[in-house]
Amino acid sequence: MSQEENLQPEVNTEHQILVAARKVFTRKGYAAARMEDIAKEAGINRALLHYYFRSKDRLFEMVFDENIRKFYGSFIGILTADAPIDIRIRNLVSAEIDMLLHNQDLPLFVLNEITRNPELLSTRINLLPLREFKQVFVRVITEEAAKGNIRQINPLHVLLHLMSLCVFPFVGRPMFVAISGATPEQFEAIMEERKQLIAETLIQLIKPR
Repeated sequence: MSQEENLQPEVNTEHQILVAARKVFTRKGYAAARMEDIAKEAGINRALLHYYFRSKDRLFEMVFDENIRKFYGSFIGILTADAPIDIRIRNLVSAEIDMLLHNQDLPLFVLNEITRNPELLSTRINLLPLREFKQVFVRVITEEAAKGNIRQINPLHVLLHLMSLCVFPFVGRPMFVAISGATPEQFEAIMEERKQLIAETLIQLIKPR
């Protein structure tokens, strides 16, 4: 058996624990979540959980960091690709919606924990790609405006539009589903349709006057 095959069960177990922990933290919040709850959700005993993660604090930090990286880690490459800005916007929106569709509890988890502990994000921001993503986004929008490809606009307004249009439907999903009666499949179909609508909204926002 190769070394990679030997490592595979450990990698799978750690991932299983992280998935379970995010579900429990999202459902109960950090303060109310217990290691016993996470072990039960992961289908393992508490001793095995403690073998991988010694404390709830450490487990929470890993879950939080992993989730923030999912938000922004892969988007920098899309922003800096050698393509017209409208294509990059479309690809960025599509990638973000795809990521959110595969992690539908992610926005609520992050929002709940930042609301609970406002210092959390500021203490971890330098360890995560948040600052780099913002810097790259601002630079790309500024450079495109200087070239005349888009109008002069504060890049942070564009960033806020991107974040709110993509993320809010997932934060507000329980209310939307209650009002509309949409099934999970219908909600996902709507979000697929929104890829084009969101991209068009952003492109119109930055379009030269």
